[in-house]
Amino acid sequence: MKYIITESQYNKILSLKRRLIDIMSEASQIIDAADDFYGDIDFCDYYPTLEKYIDSLVMDIIQQYEPDNFEIDDKENFIIDHIGYETFVNQLMDMYGEKIENFYNKNTQDC
Repeated sequence: MKYIITESQYNKILSLKRRLIDIMSEASQIIDAADDFYGDIDFCDYYPTLEKYIDSLVMDIIQQYEPDNFEIDDKENFIIDHIGYETFVNQLMDMYGEKIENFYNKNTQDC
């Protein structure tokens, strides 16, 4: 079965794809600089579980991502409405899951 899409639909798909790539790039920067980004935060108190840390990480990514003409509510809505929160977390974990888990485990090993 073939699907025919209009040029405007194609452009919208490309725009969404570019935004997702930009957001994942922001995630990569936060993850790579996590020691500096989180500073002296007590992970045992703030993030008692990996899930809580990932929820916070997603909000940090949203806060740090600053495209032109894109308000914070729009960024959050983009992830929740267009991508889906669970889908975004799954993509994040597929791309950076090992780094995220290693960083979390390193910071919670003394809890």
